[in-house]
Amino acid sequence: MYKLFIFTLLLGSFVLADDLKTLPYETSIKSVQSIQQDAIIYGSGDRDVYVFIDPWCRYSRKFISMVSTNPAMLVKYRYHLYLYGIPRLHSQNAIAAVYRAEKPLKTLLNIMLNDDNITAPLTPLVEAKISAIKDIAQKLNVNKRPFLIIENRK
Repeated sequence: MYKLFIFTLLLGSFVLADDLKTLPYETSIKSVQSIQQDAIIYGSGDRDVYVFIDPWCRYSRKFISMVSTNPAMLVKYRYHLYLYGIPRLHSQNAIAAVYRAEKPLKTLLNIMLNDDNITAPLTPLVEAKISAIKDIAQKLNVNKRPFLIIENRK
């Protein structure tokens, strides 16, 4: 919780733990692991961080920028990035471009860090990924982006 609190402060938003409706930690981890095949992996660390982001969300972009400019974060953590669009940003076609790309991480970073306006039409496979991520995000009460779950190593 401490690291989640720090990340949210760095991004300019403040969330009190008591304000969040949360599931038990084990349930949250199992939920995100059930869609692990849809994650885009960023970093090579031993600790897993599950992150719900929208490629056009300015706070998600700040988070990705912070991570990408800090090599220590990429060595310490392995980020499982789940593309979960904010409806008002209409990012479905950007998400489709990422999932349809030969190198999804590179495409995502180009969109988020270089402000590239890369889009592609939705396909049934992409729609299935978006739907699976959306189902888990709703189960976890993901209502902000970025939304982080840091794996607790005991």
